[in-house]
Amino acid sequence: MITFKYSIVKYMPDAKRGEVVNVGLVVFTESKVDVRVLSASAKVRVLDGCSSIADLDSLKKGLESISAWAQNSDQAIQFLKTFDSSSTYLTETSVFILDDINQYERRVNNLFNELVKPFASKEKTVRNSRIHTYVKNIFSGMDILGKDVDDLSRHKVIHNYPLSDKTGFTADFLLKNGKFHITEAIDFNVNDFNAKFKETTMKVMTFMEGRKFLGDDTGRYFVYSASASKEKEVFPHINLAEEYSDKVFNLESKSEHVEYFNMMSSLVGRDLLSIH
Repeated sequence: MITFKYSIVKYMPDAKRGEVVNVGLVVFTESKVDVRVLSASAKVRVLDGCSSIADLDSLKKGLESISAWAQNSDQAIQFLKTFDSSSTYLTETSVFILDDINQYERRVNNLFNELVKPFASKEKTVRNSRIHTYVKNIFSGMDILGKDVDDLSRHKVIHNYPLSDKTGFTADFLLKNGKFHITEAIDFNVNDFNAKFKETTMKVMTFMEGRKFLGDDTGRYFVYSASASKEKEVFPHINLAEEYSDKVFNLESKSEHVEYFNMMSSLVGRDLLSIH
C-alpha cells in the first residue's frame, strides 16, 4: 500500500468576518509537491470581491516555489506550515491510501472535486435501486462494506466507485484483492423492459470501462433479481450481460444467492458457510 499526505488550502480574506473558502489541494509525494487550485475565481470573489484567476495562479506558484527547497515530503510539510500570506493557510495533513500508483490521478481528482471544487447548480444524484440497497445491506452485515474509497486497499467492497470522471461511469460495487472485481446489479422485477434493456446496456459498458481503467483481468459479475416468469421475459437482457460477464447470478435463486455472496466473502479472505 502507498500512503500520501495532503492538505487543503484555505483562504480567509477578512479575519474580522471569519469567512473561509477552500481554494486548493496540496498532495505531498516523495518526488514533488502536487499543488492544485481552483480553475475559476468566482468562488473566491464571493468573499473578497476582487480575486482573479491570476491570483490563484500566483498562489499555486508560490506554494510550489516554497516546497521546491524541500528534500522530502516531511520537510515540504514543515516549510509550507510556515507559509503566511496573511489570508491563506494550509490545514493539518490528512492521508489517503493506494495499493496501485495508477490509481493516483483518479484519487486526487476525486479529493479535489469533493473538498475544493464548487458544487454545480445541479449535482449528480446517485439513485440506489432496491437491489443495490439489498446487496449493500448484505455486505454490511458481512462486515466487508467499505466506508470510503480508501477502504478499497483494505479489501473492502466499495459502493458506487467512480471509474472515470471523463466518462462518468461508476461501478455499482468494486473490490480489490490481487485484481479488481466489479459487480453490476439490476432489478428485472418491473414492467418497463425497454428502460431495463437500456440499463443492461449501461451495465455492459461499465464492464468495458472497468477493464479499460482497472485492467484486462478485472473480474465482472452481473447480479440481478427476477422471478421465474420475469426471467423468461428478460432472457435477451441476460444473454447480453452474459457475453460481457465472468459470472451471472439471480439473487432470487437460493443457490445462486449463496454462491455469489460466498464468492465475495472468499475474495476478501473470509470463510462463509451460508447467506440467508
